[in-house]
Amino acid sequence: MSHSLTDFLTEARLNAILNGSCDCRVGVVGDLALDGYWTADMTRAMLSRETPHFPKPIIAERYAPGAGGNVAQNLAALGVRHVAVFSVTGADWRGELLHQELVARGVDMGALIVTPAWRTTAYLKPLLTGYEIQQEDARLDFENVVPLSDDLQAALIARVTASLDDLDALIVADQFEVNGVVTDGVREALIKLAGRHPDRVFVADSRTRIDRFRQMVLKPNWREAALAVGQDPARDDPARQRAVAAELAHAAGRLVALTRGARGVLIATRDEVTSIPAAPVTPPLDPVGAGDAFVATLAMALAVGATPTEAGALANLAAAVIVEKLKETGTATPEELRTRWAHDAKAGDL
Repeated sequence: MSHSLTDFLTEARLNAILNGSCDCRVGVVGDLALDGYWTADMTRAMLSRETPHFPKPIIAERYAPGAGGNVAQNLAALGVRHVAVFSVTGADWRGELLHQELVARGVDMGALIVTPAWRTTAYLKPLLTGYEIQQEDARLDFENVVPLSDDLQAALIARVTASLDDLDALIVADQFEVNGVVTDGVREALIKLAGRHPDRVFVADSRTRIDRFRQMVLKPNWREAALAVGQDPARDDPARQRAVAAELAHAAGRLVALTRGARGVLIATRDEVTSIPAAPVTPPLDPVGAGDAFVATLAMALAVGATPTEAGALANLAAAVIVEKLKETGTATPEELRTRWAHDAKAGDL
């Protein structure tokens, strides 16, 4: 028997969960980045007198929160009453811009650690335009070349610990493969906090280390999950995916939401694995930011009392909203989610 996504989420429960977001308090701990878009008008380029190159005349620039910052702005867009960020940025222009962008979106940055001993990660994307044509040039990345110091790790954990009583959920954004904020020490400290506070919703999203998290809800995609348990991501048949989801859920001791793109999400507990289909989408599509929207929505929904399958279905709706927003790091609002639910419910009745 085939199911539609709305079979797992009634309209009444959709509204109850979304309305509950205004009483919800969620923190994001981990990696932050600044996404920058620099538009160059190449019709203005003139050969340099100093070098045999044409410069890239920048005529416009825009910035948006990336990595865990995108998770935070998605929470704010959902109407979450209080969104707090716990991270470390540098005392540099990128950190200032990132701080401004998040504050403008209603995110509490009071627990942020700003220090000259760290560099604010940024991904700057030159967009070359000319004669109604646009193409993206090679990205410029600002990264840290040394690990986070022990003192900064301790200070970060202290701020999370001091704020935990004021949060209903905490999302761990472990998005950088090297020299990120979620070090081995930070991860183990967060696992201990999760074990001591089973009444709080802890959700971990990690690109390369999802198998190292315990006592937390895990949100891997198929590639991340497969590599975590030594499987080949290319062997992606449904039975294998269900087995991997179950294995991760057993190891973590918590729910696993294994996202599978167009195949939807697997919600795995110690007892069962449920497949929730993806919401129908219309190409062209842009997957950037869909995972961040998914994890933000999942955590919010679980924090306000949604069942695992309800939370997975709602998070799938959020991802569907995001992938149809082209060339932007988009967010999904409650009204967009209600509209998407109604669209999918109507399609399921046809």
